[in-house]
Amino acid sequence: MTVIGVISMKGGVGKTSTTANLAFAMAAQLGRDQVTVIDLDPQNGLHWHFGVDSENARGLCEQSLKRLDWADASLPSEYGVNCIPYGRVAEQDREAFELLLANESNWVRDQIQGAGISRNGVVLIDTPPGPSIYLKQVFACADLVLIVLLADAGSYATIPAMESWLAEMSITYPSSRSIYVINQVDRNDSLNRDVAELLQQHLGKRLAPTQLHRDEAVAEALAMQQPVLVYDPHGQASHDLRQLAGWAISTLKR
Repeated sequence: MTVIGVISMKGGVGKTSTTANLAFAMAAQLGRDQVTVIDLDPQNGLHWHFGVDSENARGLCEQSLKRLDWADASLPSEYGVNCIPYGRVAEQDREAFELLLANESNWVRDQIQGAGISRNGVVLIDTPPGPSIYLKQVFACADLVLIVLLADAGSYATIPAMESWLAEMSITYPSSRSIYVINQVDRNDSLNRDVAELLQQHLGKRLAPTQLHRDEAVAEALAMQQPVLVYDPHGQASHDLRQLAGWAISTLKR
């Protein structure tokens, strides 16, 4: 089993959309039911990208507090990707879950292993932005961590803080590899283009070889509760995501 964590230092960078659409792109290459997405973000929005109704479903937060396996929280989608939602929970339950994660550093890893996921499968984990107990859990189990950022001044300014966080995590979890992914690149915007080039120079080989270009189809696909590769299979975003999925599969030597 291979685990990919998707993180960001700030919100609004398209992290959840990237997680969902990359998962489908990988499933298209690896086969149905070979990819599972886990929503470790209390916002609980990942399932919408697959048209999965989790209103009455038991999410991973509730399952964890009841000391039950996450397998019972896994929901199939018509797109061949299984989804384990965070679930809709009260604030006190979220706080109790985060306390559990703080006390049991390998909780997510252990739950993934017991969730009935194929030994040859791929797991992608979506996380809330910024350093948190959720990110520590991801680093404890991820083979690859993708850091999503935009080609703008706001994202560029977060890199020193992210680098400091990554340096700290590398001491405890030296086997986890971290790669930056630039999202929503707009070659028609001179500032966006210039920042993208600056990021390329600054990050070098720590930057994924594929950039994800700005494409309105991504937001439109979410409105239709579909992966963008289904909504607009020949669009720019779909092309980029296929390339990123192929790179991730090759990098993980699958």
